[in-house]
Amino acid sequence: MSRRTRAVVKAKRALRHMTPRHIIKTRITARIIQKFAEKAGFVYFGHVSQRDDEHRLVRGHTVSATHLDDHYCIGSLRGYDAIIVLRNDVITKRNRQQQRCHWLICSVDLRTKMTIPHMYIGHRNRDEAFGASFELLHPLDLGMYATYPAVFLSDYTIYGRATDSIMIEQTVTPDVANVIAQHFRGASIEIEENTIYLYIESQYPDEAILEKMLSNVLWLAEAIDVAFTPTKVET
Repeated sequence: MSRRTRAVVKAKRALRHMTPRHIIKTRITARIIQKFAEKAGFVYFGHVSQRDDEHRLVRGHTVSATHLDDHYCIGSLRGYDAIIVLRNDVITKRNRQQQRCHWLICSVDLRTKMTIPHMYIGHRNRDEAFGASFELLHPLDLGMYATYPAVFLSDYTIYGRATDSIMIEQTVTPDVANVIAQHFRGASIEIEENTIYLYIESQYPDEAILEKMLSNVLWLAEAIDVAFTPTKVET
């Protein structure tokens, strides 16, 4: 994105944020997230700058030089370190058109010592946004060891490196894929450097979305950790 384009994007963002409707909705969203953070035992920081070293940056494919992070919350639940943040940015799609994205992101660190390969489990409605921000991973044809549910294959594409396909199948098994398709509300998932990033397109999330998102990402983290926990041999 050129310097001129960034200036235009910044100006449009400032004008949009001055509208009464946006101000009211933003305040309501802030109260909802603050209340949810308190209920979950998280610390709420509000807006954070990606250039500030005092907080941990949420990475994944949505990180960029122009993104803005609001309603940053951090805490620990069921033994997992987790972060929730509302991120917005303007991406340039492959057809050169620009698209504003509002990602509600929840990140959780896995506990397994096994190195999980980089992968993206993308809902098909979000393929363009992913393709605009990341090009190193490619769609994989999985099912070498077991058949994946049709409901998952119709809605999701798994991206990764071909050399990691076996490990990815061991991570996203057909049973895990079925739960994602049935219960993750159109969310997309990325796993990078043993951190799970769960993405939902939502500019003004409510408490139900926040609760469901946190519950889902914790379930997925536990399922992966259990799958890669060494089995103890009884003596």
